[in-house]
Amino acid sequence: MQLEIQAGLLVGCSHSNQMIADEFWIYLDGVENGSRIGEFAVGTNEFLGRLIGNLLQDEKYPGVHVAFGNPYARYTGATWESPVHVDVVMEHTSVWVDDRQIMADGRFVY
Repeated sequence: MQLEIQAGLLVGCSHSNQMIADEFWIYLDGVENGSRIGEFAVGTNEFLGRLIGNLLQDEKYPGVHVAFGNPYARYTGATWESPVHVDVVMEHTSVWVDDRQIMADGRFVY
């Protein structure tokens, strides 16, 4: 799935199976703040060789993890809420911070 994010909001998504993209979009866009990023993290456990389907472990896989919807304000101090929380773990990601690349294709650049 390809996700288009602008200013912290999901503004579009596409998938080779359009029905999957439509279902994802409708689920998030149909509720207050559902398409808003509530979590963003960079996975740092380089010893994980692959995603295994256990979200609590897969979130640590080298790449990017975002969650749309509920930011768990009680723990984060966020001033907004959402009735949904959808985690997404991305593989083979490249990450830049302040114009400096820190990850290329899922591997840290030192």
